[in-house]
Amino acid sequence: MTPEQRADLERVMHGPVELRVWADTVREPDVLAPAVADCDAVAAVLPPELLGRLLAMAAGKPVLRALSGREPTGRVLTLADGRREREFAFVHRGWEQILRAEFQTRKL
Repeated sequence: MTPEQRADLERVMHGPVELRVWADTVREPDVLAPAVADCDAVAAVLPPELLGRLLAMAAGKPVLRALSGREPTGRVLTLADGRREREFAFVHRGWEQILRAEFQTRKL
């Protein structure tokens, strides 16, 4: 989490927050159950279908995700193969609370 994200999260949560970072890749949100049970809110970076399952697991606790945008830095990068491309930076744009998540998919 960037310093900007953390400062904004403290604004959203109305005070200091204690972060418990889950560094492993989550393939099944059930592994998060003990951590979710022991927190006041959840901020997650997960695919939509896993966010939906996490929302159900959170049982009324806020489930949040960071919003970000891409802004040009004004610099041009030279890639290993000699091509040049504009550089972009990801910029924090706020937090949103997931209120409902419903997905129906089929594998293609």
